Amino acid sequence: MKLNYMECWNGAIAILRGHKEAVLAISGVFVFLPTLLMAQFVGQPVLEGIEDLGGMTAAYSSFFSENAIAVILSNLLISFGGFVIFLTIAPSHSGTVADDLGKALRLFPFFLLANILTGLVTFAGMLLFIVPGLYVACRLILVPITIADTGTRNPIEALKMSWESTDKNGFSILLLVLIIAIIGAITVGVLQMIIGVVTGLATSGAGWPLINNLVSALGGTALQVLFAGVIASIYMQLTGKGSDVSEVFS
Repeated sequence: MKLNYMECWNGAIAILRGHKEAVLAISGVFVFLPTLLMAQFVGQPVLEGIEDLGGMTAAYSSFFSENAIAVILSNLLISFGGFVIFLTIAPSHSGTVADDLGKALRLFPFFLLANILTGLVTFAGMLLFIVPGLYVACRLILVPITIADTGTRNPIEALKMSWESTDKNGFSILLLVLIIAIIGAITVGVLQMIIGVVTGLATSGAGWPLINNLVSALGGTALQVLFAGVIASIYMQLTGKGSDVSEVFS
């Protein structure tokens, strides 16, 4: 089946709208809050004045060694929250948020292992130049929703199922992802710039870091949720999963 962009976008919006209460609660606790806390209390590596790759590598290495626990816990929470969102919007979903959290805890180790394998395969593709790597990543983009929907505990099987489902649609998915990522990044960037100018004028140039971090965390969370909806929509369109698939894409 050939991916239809309009159906995919309409399906993503319909999926997220149909689960908005649960998605808002989950993303707020497990994605937005850790992102905000990291930005407010940990921050980013100091790269000012560094121009060479070696200096940047040293800065990131030093930053991670000093904040390893916070970085690892934050990323685990965000990954867990993302997986719970996939469970909530999966075609086979049934039950409450509490049920989704319990199921996520049981499947999360397999989800992490599948992500690691996806990263390794994508990196291998990157070694053949960037485009092959991006193509491979898009062929494996359905791995999270596949695990969430089928409950498979075999990471290799999840990769295989995603690869088969996205057959002949790798570059179509790549183009869609790039369009959403570019528009999303520009939108968030412009919003941050406007907020930065307003807070700078209001504080004589000092700014309000908390406000800036709030906007950044909200933007990042919104993009992650949107991508989850798009991935679920791609999955439903290419696999035909879900008893109400025709209604979702109408």
